[in-house]
Parts: sequence; structure tokens; C-alpha cells
Amino acid sequence: MKKISEDHRARITKSLIKSAFLELLQEKNIRYISIRELCEKAQISRSTFYAHYVDIYEVKEQLENELLEALKTAYRDALKKNGGNLLSAEIFEAAFRLLHENSELCTILLNSGQDIVDKYIKISEEIFMPLYQAYFASATEIQLKNYFLFTSGGSIAILKNWLTNHPDVSAKKVAAFVSDLIQKGVAALL
Repeated sequence: MKKISEDHRARITKSLIKSAFLELLQEKNIRYISIRELCEKAQISRSTFYAHYVDIYEVKEQLENELLEALKTAYRDALKKNGGNLLSAEIFEAAFRLLHENSELCTILLNSGQDIVDKYIKISEEIFMPLYQAYFASATEIQLKNYFLFTSGGSIAILKNWLTNHPDVSAKKVAAFVSDLIQKGVAALL
């Protein structure tokens, strides 16, 4: 029983730290956030912070990793559900729905540096490149890599614009648009 209550307290403390961190990250660059300031905002002691994290950057990394792990699961589940159809809007919809549900976190992390984008591209590449190789069997490795970079870069830009400027548009609608762009290119605009 004691182990359960300790785990529960640790989860609550980490949640307080993460919430305070995100509030501060909305106000200023991570380089200007001090442990003292974060502890005050979270209403915890410095020793409590250091019992859970090494530094501020570890908090950010954990938030990114949790979001990216959920995204990886969403992609894999959507691919499994639709039989691996790469061109299905369902894949994008599952991912965009997750990101929309976590839009505040997403927007803050996307605006706080390139780290999460680089991690997202790496994870997506691990998932999609083997599928691209099977689906586009006649394409060269360089062509597939360029296609992947083009589509993922565009998807990230659309995602950032959507979450920042048009969060009222549904994930389904944005996913359908991204899917159309990837499949049809400029013809999707006609």
C-alpha cells in the first residue's frame, strides 16, 4: 500500500512540475527558466524537483517523449486498423486528433525549438520508410527519403498553422486536406 501512495505522490508532483514548466515556457525561452522559479510556480521545494529531474531540460524532454510515444502509438494503431494503407486520411486523422487534444502542449513545444520536430521526423521515418519501400517498390532510397522529408515537413507546417491559427477546424478536415495534398499535390487545390 505504501508503494502505491508513493507512486501516486510522485505522479502528482511530476504533474505539478510539468504544468508549471509549460506555463513558464509560454512566457519565456527555456534558457531563462530557473529551477527556483519553476519550484515557486509548482509550489514545491528544490529538493523535491531534484528527486524527479536533473534539470529543466529533462522536464522538456520527458514532455516531448510522452507526446511522441502517444503519437507513435496513434500512427501504428491507425495503420493496423486500415491495413497499412499509407494514403488513408485515417492515419493523419488519428495523429492530428491526438495533437489537437494536446494542442496547448503541442503549440508550446513546437514554438520552443526544433528538438520536437527533429524527434517527430525520426520517429515518423522509422514507421513510414519501410512502408514506403514496400508501397513504392520502384522508387530509389533517395527518392523515398526526399518524398518523406517533403511530406513530413509540409505536414508539420500545416499542423503548426492549424494549432496556432485555426484550432476550431476539425482534425478530420485537416487530415483529409493533408492526405489530399500528399496524394494529389497541387491538384488538391483545384
